[in-house]
Amino acid sequence: MDPIARIKTDRQNARMVDDPNADLCFLALSESGQPSVRTLVLRDITTEGFTLFVNKTSPKWSIIEANNTAEMLVWYTNSQRQYRINGRIEELGSSDIEQNWHRRPSGSKYMDYSYERLGSQSSEVDSREDLIERINGLKEEHPEDAMVTPASAAAIVLRPEVIEMLDLNMPNRIHDRRRFVLKDGHWQSTQLIP
Repeated sequence: MDPIARIKTDRQNARMVDDPNADLCFLALSESGQPSVRTLVLRDITTEGFTLFVNKTSPKWSIIEANNTAEMLVWYTNSQRQYRINGRIEELGSSDIEQNWHRRPSGSKYMDYSYERLGSQSSEVDSREDLIERINGLKEEHPEDAMVTPASAAAIVLRPEVIEMLDLNMPNRIHDRRRFVLKDGHWQSTQLIP
């Protein structure tokens, strides 16, 4: 079994039933032994890996630069399947983000603009109301159709080396748990006790 093909199929099925997790993932990073987890939008899944958009002003960017190994968790509630994906993060070329940035929702584009003009991601603001007011000011200064991809917007890919699947949708609560390891370009599967 090709685990990436299975994840793609599960994602398509999740989208068809409006599973709220269909396009989300949970990315775990570690810097100096401190774990750090965040929810991100999973942009694309290919045979090469899992694509995410991030902003280089974010604290996660410095963690990725210091330690590019990561674990991603994908959980589809509709199928009761979890995937833990371990691998290395690589920045994609600027053309990858440039091709896709304009397809992002309007609010996401303005958030990227805000990181360069109002303050880096995760920096403090006086209040939510102040942030909204400042973003509304950006909207007046920068009409959406005239926006260009900010230099701090980046596309990354998690290139998987190990994938663990846990299928909870099994009879008698004997879950199906498998580990897939990429060796010489091919996935090798091992059955695990859940």
